[in-house]
Amino acid sequence: MRIAKDGKPFDVDYETEIFPDEVEIIQFLRPDGKRRRMIATVGIEIAKKAKNLIISAEELITSEIAIYVRKIGEPEVNETMEIAVNGPGNKSPNEVLKRLIKKEEN
Repeated sequence: MRIAKDGKPFDVDYETEIFPDEVEIIQFLRPDGKRRRMIATVGIEIAKKAKNLIISAEELITSEIAIYVRKIGEPEVNETMEIAVNGPGNKSPNEVLKRLIKKEEN
């Protein structure tokens, strides 16, 4: 995952170029919940599945990453969430993100 090229918060009206194999993530920053754009490369097929999703993430005080996914128009209470751990493997942020996007497709 990387910070979008514009580096601007989500509450400004500005478009960032997203490649076909990427998804945009709202990252909530500590301590005040400011938001910024993040981009993750997930592959073309998974990125297509994410077109109608809102994806967000936050780093917890445990240094784990909470990743949230929901369909556009759905309330936050309907979000699917999973905890990711920085590093490689099945619990890495990118793997958790891919898994959550696939779950929301159903």
